Amino acid sequence: MRALVLVVLCALGATVAAAQDTAIVIQPESAGIMVPPPELPHAVGEDAVRRYNAPTTTRLVGRARLPHGNEWRGDVAVRNGTVVVAGRVDGTLLVINGDAILDTGAVVTGDVIVVGGTVARSPTAVVSGELRVYTAPLAYRIRGEEIALAPPDLRRWFRRLGIEKSWGTADSRSSLTLATGGTFNRVEGLPVVFGPLFDWKLHRNVRLRVDALGVFRTAGDFTDKRSDLGYLLRTELRAGETPAYGIEFRAFDDVTPVEDWGLRAGEVGWAAFLFQRDYRDYYLSKGIAVRAFVQPERSLRLDIDVRADGQSTVRARDPWTVFRNDQAWRPNPPIDDGHYTTLAGTVTFDTRNDRLDPTAGWFLRARLENSRSEDVTPQTGVPAAVRGPIPTDGSYVFSRLFVDFRRYTRVSPSGRVNLRVFAGGWIGGDPLPLQQRLSIGGPDPLTGYGFRHSACNGDIIDPAFAGTRLAACDRVILAQAEYRGHLSLHWSYGSSAPEDEGAKSLFTLQGPDLVVLADAGQAWLVGSGPGRLPADRLPTLGSWLADLGLGIDWGGLGLYVAKAVTAGEPLRFTLRLDHRF
Repeated sequence: MRALVLVVLCALGATVAAAQDTAIVIQPESAGIMVPPPELPHAVGEDAVRRYNAPTTTRLVGRARLPHGNEWRGDVAVRNGTVVVAGRVDGTLLVINGDAILDTGAVVTGDVIVVGGTVARSPTAVVSGELRVYTAPLAYRIRGEEIALAPPDLRRWFRRLGIEKSWGTADSRSSLTLATGGTFNRVEGLPVVFGPLFDWKLHRNVRLRVDALGVFRTAGDFTDKRSDLGYLLRTELRAGETPAYGIEFRAFDDVTPVEDWGLRAGEVGWAAFLFQRDYRDYYLSKGIAVRAFVQPERSLRLDIDVRADGQSTVRARDPWTVFRNDQAWRPNPPIDDGHYTTLAGTVTFDTRNDRLDPTAGWFLRARLENSRSEDVTPQTGVPAAVRGPIPTDGSYVFSRLFVDFRRYTRVSPSGRVNLRVFAGGWIGGDPLPLQQRLSIGGPDPLTGYGFRHSACNGDIIDPAFAGTRLAACDRVILAQAEYRGHLSLHWSYGSSAPEDEGAKSLFTLQGPDLVVLADAGQAWLVGSGPGRLPADRLPTLGSWLADLGLGIDWGGLGLYVAKAVTAGEPLRFTLRLDHRF
């Protein structure tokens, strides 16, 4: 039965991926099942292409401005740039993969349609027609003076498989979906989600989304402790585009990953499915959550989350894999079971020119969490050398902080330098539970070292943890740097002009990036005594792990070789399905 489900999904995914409007995926930066906003509906993309290609449309490329007192006559289309309108547009304004700013005195006699961007509108700006905004970008290619819809992104197909039937219009839709709902792993096999999704436009800038999804775990066992069936009930009320604000409620029963900040979920899933190498641990989470957010501008977002869930240990099953199927999976380590209440705040500042393949911009995300539990059941077998006692009188409280800072810079027409600093872990309260601890080493972020090379678990000898390679550190710090130089193969058909960097030709073999990389970091325990550092200290640079390497990255599909600076470590090869960061 479970093998049949997997085969059917793989077959369906290859044939219908191009026809999907949305898909259910695991967000690499999140814990548990998340449902992202829908991709650009096919009908919207066709309409934008038709309007752009109309012979009566004036076409502009890049940033454009219409000063006060000036006028554009007829329909105007702007692609790959922000347009600032302070004058009069006697027709419809179409913006593709850019933002529209309707300043004081702006008048648009027709519609304003923005695809792949947002709208900032002055209270005095006048739009006689409709105002339609679709934040999902339009994938297109250049065909002479016109544009055409681009073929499906094959790399995206690797991230999810599924089918969906939708009804309604681009503004209000109902869907029925059957899709992969997460990462293939040794605890639940391939999670499959199924059920209805609703996305309604309640007012001009107010939308309501409702998802009622079941989750079928293909490697489950129908025990009382963990059923084969999970669920995700989610409602989101959102107002505005920029600025925007909203509130979300979730009820969930899902298998949640530990340490999901390294390899992306899709890469973890394919490594597990093909080679029986699962680079994460997991626990079962059942509960409810509420999230409120405000986005005052496109690059800045503030989130506040409150979550109350029961967290419990799950054991590894034996899902089928393509290779090494006769070998045993790495055991899934136990956690500190209990009911937890978590209050978290997240600040995200993102000016990258492309979220998936950035070549310029800044990215900063800071997240502060405070959790407490009145009924925690600490796992025995964790010695005092690793952590102090966890109180069981209802007073258990701990806090964590994570900061992820990245800079993307183009240094030449074909060269980019990317930098990243990541730090996080315990900042106060009682010791961290096992499911919130950290490690470093492996395919990401330290390519030159083995999986969890630094995990602070050397003193844990209890049989319950045998072979688990438990992540047990309190804190981690990491610095990454890479240079990317593009290797042009000069082989294309219908290629686009240089200013149309975001557009893809009908058939283009653009060549790979040569990547020169360097990583350094360390994970450690906080406290006094051997092998620990005081809370106000960082590891000395001499104790950091470091590696150097080279790679070939072809649109995210990359092969890397790295060597650890530490003596005795072998060369390590890594195959990636996405950029390193």
